[in-house]
Amino acid sequence: MDALQIMIAFWSLLVIGFIGLMIYRAHLTHYETDQLFLNEESGPSSLHRENDEIIRRVNFIQPICKGVGGVTVLMTLLIIGVYAAEVIPTMHF
Repeated sequence: MDALQIMIAFWSLLVIGFIGLMIYRAHLTHYETDQLFLNEESGPSSLHRENDEIIRRVNFIQPICKGVGGVTVLMTLLIIGVYAAEVIPTMHF
């Protein structure tokens, strides 16, 4: 197994993790909108507590999403660079 194959395997794990984080974050924010409509009858204090918990979760996961997304982009650029460095010497112009 050469370095490019290892990088592609690591990159694919990063992409899967990033997509999972994005789905989880979208689910949290979608759940917040559902809570706004479903809990209007239960009183403002419980609604406020539930929304604070959802906002806390979203604020916690946001830097993780940015970090994993940034590492994924850097790995993509690195893979493209390594691939280009391997292919360009073998090309005949």
